[in-house]
Amino acid sequence: MGIVNKASTGLSRRLFARAMAGASLAGFCAVAEGERSAERRYRADAHVYLLGIPLLHRSGVGGGSVVWRDAEGGGTARHLEFNGYSLPARAAGLNRVGFIRETARTSESGAPEFDYFGLMTSSPEENADDARKALHSTAKDQTYSAIDGRVASGKTETVVAHFTAPAVVSGEKRNELEQRARRALATGDRLPAAHISPQDSQPFLQALAELLLRPERERGTFTYSGRIYQIRMVRSIDRKATAYFRERRLVGNAADVVRVTGKVQRNTGGKETEFSVWVQAGADRPLPLRIEYQAKNYLRLIFEVEAS
Repeated sequence: MGIVNKASTGLSRRLFARAMAGASLAGFCAVAEGERSAERRYRADAHVYLLGIPLLHRSGVGGGSVVWRDAEGGGTARHLEFNGYSLPARAAGLNRVGFIRETARTSESGAPEFDYFGLMTSSPEENADDARKALHSTAKDQTYSAIDGRVASGKTETVVAHFTAPAVVSGEKRNELEQRARRALATGDRLPAAHISPQDSQPFLQALAELLLRPERERGTFTYSGRIYQIRMVRSIDRKATAYFRERRLVGNAADVVRVTGKVQRNTGGKETEFSVWVQAGADRPLPLRIEYQAKNYLRLIFEVEAS
């Protein structure tokens, strides 16, 4: 599931791996004056394929969470974050993590500004054979990549870095990994600034949130590491998912569940990354009930909302 120039061909896939997950609706809670927050947590299931044929399914190989926080006043308008991780004991020893945090605010001049920070495991596996070799690894250290970005006044600022942590530090210990990432970024590589038009200035989670909030829109753009990407959406009511989530009492008896299939691609072309999310139609904060993502050509991950 990196982020430097030489890895641009796989960036949209890796970016999405950082950016999606969630679970049971914890409800909105007052976290500060004029601020409301919602969170969901997920169970991650893995489906392994061989030549397109389902080979193995394992439930509970990891977990994750999504936070959506809105501020009614002040400079911060919306805070979004995702944390996803594997459970080595359930994932044949694989220790993987992806985390991204984005904040949108309005400057004193009234212009939008965006900050984002992310870290992820550097996992080089590209095929099933590589993945088998990575199982039950005896390595003492794990390598991670980190990014710290800002978009303001039509210009991007981006710093990237790599760091290591003991292999026993799993994604459940995100705070320790984040501290190591911040130290690495303090002396990291600063990428050349890029000039971005206002309509392209949002990072990924913010752009995705806007599309989910506005079902009449089918396309959007976002910036990441100084590059522009496009998102295309197709929506449809999923009757089977609606019945399933109604039965689990995660949506109301009158609510519908919409399957949103998205495709991400650099504006200069290249391979598309496809994903699907299931959300409640008309929700004020459409945190996904389910996420499906083809992480590798042999691996599909499904993040399923957990019951509260």
